[in-house]
Amino acid sequence: MGPMWLAHHHPDQYHERCLKVAGRPVCRRCASLYPLSFLVAGVSVVITAPWPAVVDLWLIWALSIPATIAYCGEALGLFGYSARWQAGTTLVAALAFGRALGYELLERGHPWFWSPLIVFGTMWFIATVLGNHQRTDAPVASDDQRAATASSSSASVL
Repeated sequence: MGPMWLAHHHPDQYHERCLKVAGRPVCRRCASLYPLSFLVAGVSVVITAPWPAVVDLWLIWALSIPATIAYCGEALGLFGYSARWQAGTTLVAALAFGRALGYELLERGHPWFWSPLIVFGTMWFIATVLGNHQRTDAPVASDDQRAATASSSSASVL
């Protein structure tokens, strides 16, 4: 596959985590998160908020939780990757991120944008680091060990 463009995934994950745009891998989460977030932010600033302002802070935080559970759980190996789960939770998070971004566009340094971003971003970062550490600590089988395992499992099938 071509060079990495908007895919911060390993090449062996492209087929399940990326879309192809002009033959290049684009992260599926990013491809849905950012366009919808920017749309929600723009509508929030120019036209109207997607929900009553009295629940803004609560929804900005609450709608970020499902995507955080999905990302962190998968990164830590608690459950496997699911494109449907990722898409659903990302679209929910995009509403929160977009609404919070609207506040940031109106008032630079707005805490309703930065506070959830720092808290959830830190959680995602820690889960990524720990998950990568777990994967690199796992013993890697040599080609000979893989071949021996494959031949023994083939023999047990026969």
